[in-house]
Amino acid sequence: MAHRIWYPQLDAFDCIRRMVAILSFADDEGLSMERAQMADLFLSSPPLLHSVTMPMQVRSNFRELGIARPEKSFLSYPAAPLLFHKMEPVQRRAIRAMVGKNLIDLRLYEKRALSLTDDARSLLDTRLKHSVAELKLAQFIVSDILAIGEDNIEELRKRTGLRRLAA
Repeated sequence: MAHRIWYPQLDAFDCIRRMVAILSFADDEGLSMERAQMADLFLSSPPLLHSVTMPMQVRSNFRELGIARPEKSFLSYPAAPLLFHKMEPVQRRAIRAMVGKNLIDLRLYEKRALSLTDDARSLLDTRLKHSVAELKLAQFIVSDILAIGEDNIEELRKRTGLRRLAA
């Protein structure tokens, strides 16, 4: 009997589910595409957050979430930049599907930003299943991690070690 291993990081449907959770905590201007993709990486693989250089208050908030270090986890994780690169085609496919299903505001998408439509917000409430812990983590990532270098993404890139080339 053949077995297949499922990787949520490489599943477009799970990426859509995570993106809806992430974008539900974004403000009205949404998130830049790169910031949303960074958030998706960390929501799909929370132990990788341990490698992010965080200000003291953010690190304190992070500790409260109780996320195990990668070396204490059952799974082994690749380097964050490697996984970030590998996830890119899946994230693009998921975002295009979200645009096609009217879950992403098209006006902002044309400016390379992501924000949920009202249809997506109702989907979050009724159909997509997120645990309380996952929503807390999504909120932490959006409010604390993505807030690093709000004016300039270079600071966030430097602290996370992630970089997405403009497309």
